[in-house]
Amino acid sequence: MSYFFDLLKSKAGFSRIGRLVISKEKKAHVNTPNIVIPINNILVRNFNFIEEFENHNAFSLSDINFFEKKDILDNFNKEVLYIFTHHGTLEEFSDILFKSRDEIIKKNVIVNIPFSIPTTIIDKDFALLEIKHYLDLAGKILTEFPKVNFGLTIKIFEYLELFPLYLQIITQHENIKILNLQDAFDNFSKFRKIIEIITHVKERLDNNLLLMASGKILPKFYPILVYIGIDLIDSSYLLFLSAENFYNTTEYLLPIYKIKFFSCSCAACRGKLRDLSKDKYSSEKVGLLSIHNLISAKNYMYKLLQYLNYEDFRAFVEKSSFDNINIISMLKVLDKQNFEIIKHETPIIQKNKIIECHGPISYHRPDFREFRERVLRNFEPEPFTKLIILFPCSAKKPYSKSKSHRKYLKVLRRFPEFPDFQEIILTSPLGSIPRQLEDVYPVNSYDISVTGEWSSEELEISSEMLVGLLKKYNSDIPIICHLEGDYVEIVKKAINKLNHKFYFSEIHDKTTSKESLASLGSLIKNYKDAYSPLPKLPKYPSLKTLNRKFIKILDYQFGLGTAKKVFRNEIRVQKNRRSTKFSISDESTGEVLAIFKIKSGQILLTMEGASLLGPFENVNSNIIVFDGDKIRGTTLFRPGITDYSSDLIPGNIVVITNRERKVVIGVGILFVGSNFIKNSKHGRVVDLYERA
Repeated sequence: MSYFFDLLKSKAGFSRIGRLVISKEKKAHVNTPNIVIPINNILVRNFNFIEEFENHNAFSLSDINFFEKKDILDNFNKEVLYIFTHHGTLEEFSDILFKSRDEIIKKNVIVNIPFSIPTTIIDKDFALLEIKHYLDLAGKILTEFPKVNFGLTIKIFEYLELFPLYLQIITQHENIKILNLQDAFDNFSKFRKIIEIITHVKERLDNNLLLMASGKILPKFYPILVYIGIDLIDSSYLLFLSAENFYNTTEYLLPIYKIKFFSCSCAACRGKLRDLSKDKYSSEKVGLLSIHNLISAKNYMYKLLQYLNYEDFRAFVEKSSFDNINIISMLKVLDKQNFEIIKHETPIIQKNKIIECHGPISYHRPDFREFRERVLRNFEPEPFTKLIILFPCSAKKPYSKSKSHRKYLKVLRRFPEFPDFQEIILTSPLGSIPRQLEDVYPVNSYDISVTGEWSSEELEISSEMLVGLLKKYNSDIPIICHLEGDYVEIVKKAINKLNHKFYFSEIHDKTTSKESLASLGSLIKNYKDAYSPLPKLPKYPSLKTLNRKFIKILDYQFGLGTAKKVFRNEIRVQKNRRSTKFSISDESTGEVLAIFKIKSGQILLTMEGASLLGPFENVNSNIIVFDGDKIRGTTLFRPGITDYSSDLIPGNIVVITNRERKVVIGVGILFVGSNFIKNSKHGRVVDLYERA
């Protein structure tokens, strides 16, 4: 059978959750990301190894005759991914393939084509010759064995410009299922080269290909490998480390003789490994050490998968990087220099999660930066704004539920002109937040250590965003600042770039003291009438606070001016009994136009609401064109798509039209972004929540 990869969900960075289907008939598959465990004659004789890995489903082996040992294989899961890797020459490898072809096809083995040149320092010309020689022989093997599933080993040594040499063979042979990035991760000080390899793969090749990392890989690097898109991690190097008497603690790799406290409770550590740890030469110790190292690697992968599936995986990657400056640098370079590609891979929404910020390494994570840029791009001032008021953030989210903000709002609501006031909350690292957007991700769920002291980078992020927002407003509108400490410094940095007039309330002890709030009220009273908007204001959908919130959220999600199209008349908002969502209806027709989900802070357009975005011939945002007039089922797959917007991001709401772009035939939530759609032939794209 021909394996195929099924992407289930895009996650933070380039990480993804998927499955390699190994039997359609038996509905058998191997979940990814996954760790590939080596098996050999020594390991399988150990009961502890069998007991620990009998239910694992991804193994590597270097002896194809291993399949003759049926009594041993019967101990393992019946639906297993086997990857065969030969450590000799390509000529020997070709002979093995010829002799064992039937067994390989029968067992659905993925055969990794080896690139076994010694890893010595070679110049570019020699590397070029070696790669061409390898690709010539590999091409012959791929052609000669079309029914065998292969992994292609990619080595570029130090020369990234040689990577395009592999593109032709990969695109020509559909029996290549895995790209084995061999030795690419042996040295993370070359993180820029690693990033370039990954972005090359993502931008130029079919994204349904599995990426495998092999070489000198330590378990502590698993989080960053998964974050950059690796699906399979070969753990074979741990056998070598075991032979060299190294003990894996995940955070560090220590010589076994240094271990005084065995914190691991695996079978090896509970058994004789402790007693044998001081023996200089002991094959039994090496065997037990191998089992411990493999078990600890597998357990760390399980911990990683928990965070990937159910927690904020980016925060987990950040925490795992703190003892390695190269990984920290790698994340920063990915965030700042590769944002335009990685933003289309990273979901802009997470539900029911606390998003922890760990200092400078978090400031430019893709979802934070996309939020800041989207606010500046899609937020439009309300035409009736007469006064702008700046507030500090709060620990409780949304801000308006906090004790401090309830006190601020109590002062504001004393004035009948309250709807004419625009509130902006200053925070780190998200920048400057219009009050209407306090319920959207990540504003509704981030958390950061608060000391009262801001770094220069935090001040710069918030002040630049504040400048960008305030420049949208008439410079005659007064700005009241109810701030203290470094919040004031944010405004001072912004003042030099603006023509607005700023007025600071007098803070006594803290911003919520009676005297401070009285000063705020006095300033509002003095300046609420200092600016008068145009005598004839343009039509605005609604002046109610909740309605104004939804207008701005809809623009934030779909682009400037969307709310004016969808909310053409006065809207009516109604909360459900469980207080989990609001329905937003056209007051004149009664049609439900959208649903606001409180937990996600996201507006889901209905078919009726989405239809109001047309005509779709000129709409180039959040649109997918389907090759037909009706979608069957609740999932839209890649083959049915003929056109799509270039701005699609996982987790976004998307509108699906028929092939003529005339009629809305579905609305749904994106599994993937536009880069995956561009570089894939199959796979899930949209989870439809409503269709024609």
